[in-house]
Amino acid sequence: MQIDELAGVPLMGGSGPQLRVAFPPVSSPSLAPAVAPSLPVLKGLGLPRMGEWMPSRGAVGHAVRTALATLLALYLAYALQLESPQTAAVTVLIVSHPMSGAVIAKSVWRIAGTLVGAAAALALMAGFGQSPEAFLLLYGLWLAGCVALANRLRRFRSYAAVLAGYTLALVALGAVDDPLRTFDIAAARVAAIVVGVLAKMMVSGILWPVTAAQRLESRVARVTAAVIGALADDLTGAGTPGRRHRDLLAELQGLDDLATYAAVESAAFRRQSDGARVAAAALFGLLARMDAARRALASLPAAAEPLLACLRPLGEGDGPAFRIAAAAARRRLRVALHLAHRAGDTAALTAAHQLGEVLDLLVQVAVARDPARRLAFTLPEPADGPLGSAVIAALRTLISVGLAASFWVATEWPAGTIMLSWTSAFGALLASRANPEQVSVQVFRAALWAGLLGLPVTFLLLPALSEFWGLSLVLAPIIVVAALMSQRPGRGDFGSFMPLLFLTLVAPTNPMNYDLQAFLNAAAAIVMAAIWILLTYRLILPVDGKGEVRRLLVSFSASVRALASGAASPDGKAWEYRHHHRLARLAVWEVASGGGVAGNGDGALAQARARMDVGRALIAMRGLLPGLGPQDRRRAELVMLALGRLIEDPPRLSAFARRAGRRLEVAADDAEGARRRGLLDLAAWCRQLAGARPD
Repeated sequence: MQIDELAGVPLMGGSGPQLRVAFPPVSSPSLAPAVAPSLPVLKGLGLPRMGEWMPSRGAVGHAVRTALATLLALYLAYALQLESPQTAAVTVLIVSHPMSGAVIAKSVWRIAGTLVGAAAALALMAGFGQSPEAFLLLYGLWLAGCVALANRLRRFRSYAAVLAGYTLALVALGAVDDPLRTFDIAAARVAAIVVGVLAKMMVSGILWPVTAAQRLESRVARVTAAVIGALADDLTGAGTPGRRHRDLLAELQGLDDLATYAAVESAAFRRQSDGARVAAAALFGLLARMDAARRALASLPAAAEPLLACLRPLGEGDGPAFRIAAAAARRRLRVALHLAHRAGDTAALTAAHQLGEVLDLLVQVAVARDPARRLAFTLPEPADGPLGSAVIAALRTLISVGLAASFWVATEWPAGTIMLSWTSAFGALLASRANPEQVSVQVFRAALWAGLLGLPVTFLLLPALSEFWGLSLVLAPIIVVAALMSQRPGRGDFGSFMPLLFLTLVAPTNPMNYDLQAFLNAAAAIVMAAIWILLTYRLILPVDGKGEVRRLLVSFSASVRALASGAASPDGKAWEYRHHHRLARLAVWEVASGGGVAGNGDGALAQARARMDVGRALIAMRGLLPGLGPQDRRRAELVMLALGRLIEDPPRLSAFARRAGRRLEVAADDAEGARRRGLLDLAAWCRQLAGARPD
């Protein structure tokens, strides 16, 4: 991206500051201080003390929409006389999200996953319904395969894979005593899910709709200002990297997700969404280059003032001021490059290249935020998760489900199918989480509370009611409170699981069937499934956060080696974008593991950024090859292969890059014209890698 391309085009769509401040949500009064002292038991069973938080207006709106959509889905399921109306209500709770775009995307993938899982259940039951051992083995393999796939994918594609896995359990195990009913159960489940999805989409689209597009522009402005501020602090020596960088990675990941939701909401929002995602990609790149940019400014102090002058107007959204400052910085860097080539100063060349990349990313952010500009860069799909992590998750799931199935077969417990189904669902849903053991504790508490609340509701309140409005008055407060809790940090998993387990146990049907023994069996089965999953993540291949960090770092190394060998396409922007999401995932696992593999707070992220520096250098070096002669090209390819082999040994890589850079400088002294410039540029990139060793 060149500044010259922007002549006469106002960046960010206008003049003057356009920074939009995201005001905090309006809070409403709370009765918590008066009520909290009388409820000491809440802390022990997982509910927060009511004085700990007050719901915002947005949170209350989401909770009310969720409750209304749940009741609407239940009413429609009654009216259509579906076999399991509670499944429609549970579907609403599962696909519920404050953003309309997220509801649409999650709903579509939920239906897709359900259809795949139901088809697998029909095929498995048809082929092995009379052979329990083969059925359970193939069922476990299917679920493990879906879990592995979910760990490799992102966003709602991952959820669809999970759903395809445990839907087989909900359909096939429900018909284990009567295989001929498999199709009926599958059809009823699909119908109920479609009803729940339509009810939630209807309510989210009509009643106080909250679209991602409404929040996208202000979110882009806020995150841009935060990243630019961190860059300015880092370049001037006032920054404190570490946790701040990890928080910014999480913010950027959230911005990318929000842009994805906006694209789903409407075709009209797709261009705005693409701009936000490109801006997020550029901000990711700036965050990954902070160390290199700081070293470059130390080597080329004359470029510091022009480059730093670009940061303030970009952070404030002042397009014309940024355009002027960026053009001045570009001219200064061109002069520095010209002088460095003439003098053969590879240190200055290295610094100019690095600062030129930073300036290009700043321009990319500005252009991406300008609605008048058409973006030429199409973002690829994010990188897959590490294969090793997926294999471990699949093996853990297979062992856990196999032991649960063995317990059911050995005990012949009538509610064993319920336990096995929920063990499968819990295990699949938690398999791709960064903190599955902590989430499993919340699941256990949710199961306890679902049983404790479900018992009096089912056998004391519901028998006294005969109209739907009475049922609504009983269910609505529980759903609203749970939806509010699902939006609280540290309580979200409890608030998400408790209402769907509660509705599963209460099972409001028309007419109701009050069977205390069946209720207690089902409650015990769900609680046991929660305990089983808790023990799974503590005893069966426990999640090793540091191991996950190591596997992610290995994935960075493998990608760089592919670039060094020429096996990967040197599309720099696409390659880097895919690795930004790995950086965000690495930051999550680093926090979950209590620190990086290096033993300090920023060790793993520093190593990952250093390996990305090597990858970017290799892409740039490969782009220089066409302008070199055969002998020089072969020399450069050998250097790149060696850099790829040394990617996991930073001291040796740094020493080799320094030696290779010196040899290329010597070769450049005897060359002229374009060959000399090419060799000097290769030497500059080697010099950059020699100085990019992480602390």
